[in-house]
Amino acid sequence: MKIARMAALCFCFGLALAVRADEQKAAAPPDKPTFHASKTSTVTSKVKSVNQKTRMVTLVNDAGDEVSFKADQRIKNLKQLKKGDVVTATVTETLSARVLKPDETPTAAAAGSTVASAPLGSKPAGYAAKEVYVVATIAAIDKDNMIVTLKNAQGETFPVKAREKKNVEKLAVGDNIEIHATRSLAVEVTTPKKK
Repeated sequence: MKIARMAALCFCFGLALAVRADEQKAAAPPDKPTFHASKTSTVTSKVKSVNQKTRMVTLVNDAGDEVSFKADQRIKNLKQLKKGDVVTATVTETLSARVLKPDETPTAAAAGSTVASAPLGSKPAGYAAKEVYVVATIAAIDKDNMIVTLKNAQGETFPVKAREKKNVEKLAVGDNIEIHATRSLAVEVTTPKKK
């Protein structure tokens, strides 16, 4: 439920962004704002040390910053991790939101997750993703203060201050907002090629 709350809040912050022309082509009513954002961050580090008995791993980045952690037992290929290996972690987050048409029936909230890992004997690698689909209703709008209050199916409300009045003015109490949020993490370990 935490990610659903975040998605609802992110949508309201999305109201703060200018509505792009290509986003207006979505299935939302033409006078209603829509929002889509995507962010990808990649971090690369080298394995400084790995203790197979204690499962302690130390990574170091190009700036010399180090991080140490105990590898979870679910990391089944830790034996393949060696000093000097390169660890690349990529996080991708997306958020899409649109106002449903007045006659469009909202779908019930849903959440799902996916987890995958490298085959036994390979370098450690994995992928995890969490996806949430929520429909929230606009419960109140304070146009003077630019506060939009969303309400979820459980009756919880989320008042959020928007940044652009023009988008707030396009909304109405009772509008249903479809929010789709995903977050994924991909981790890959590679051995650098010898020069």
